Amino acid sequence: MRRLLRLLVPFLLLAAAIPWLPRLLADVAPAPARADAIFVFAGDVPDRPRCAAELYARGVAPLVVFGGSQIAPELIAVDRPMTDAAVNATIAMQAGMPIEAAVVLPEGTSTWEDAAVVRRWAETAGKRRIVAVTSPLHARRAKIALDLAARRAGLEITVVSCVEAPAPGSLWWLEERPLVQVSNETLKLVFYTLRYFVPAWLGVGPAPGDGTQARADSRPTAPAPAR
Repeated sequence: MRRLLRLLVPFLLLAAAIPWLPRLLADVAPAPARADAIFVFAGDVPDRPRCAAELYARGVAPLVVFGGSQIAPELIAVDRPMTDAAVNATIAMQAGMPIEAAVVLPEGTSTWEDAAVVRRWAETAGKRRIVAVTSPLHARRAKIALDLAARRAGLEITVVSCVEAPAPGSLWWLEERPLVQVSNETLKLVFYTLRYFVPAWLGVGPAPGDGTQARADSRPTAPAPAR
């Protein structure tokens, strides 16, 4: 009986931790009152660009930077080959953001590359305080990558989201979409930690924007397959 209990303990601990995974992935902070620019990560359309438009309307920053070079195959099929950056800028403008506030950078095919895009643009434009908009489940991985870039460039980057991560009591693991999203992001976080974060922390690997960066995840250059 005791042997059976010892075998069951790891599974019971895992079962107890699973409901909290979205909250562990969601490392977000309140948006500051003022910043130099807002950066929008590609993906999770239309929530991220609409969030950026909302922050702009609140006067958080005068510029909204959109990154992402992927072109969705659906857009190619209808003869509208717009990059992620262009799509998100269009959605933000439809939500009320003026065109003169938009900075469209069709660059970046992964979270790691997106962090490099933020760093290069901020250094070139002379901006220091950045608000990065993403989704709760993507926030921790994005924040670690951005922190590495910010440390090298002397930037202040705050990661925010306009939506909440699934609550532990919501039974999110019984629904296909959040289950797939949480599983994918957990695996990506583990991969990034081993492949990029640990080497950068130990000083044996580059930070985002340190020279040529290898592609880090599954967002290929345009045209691209569906995510």
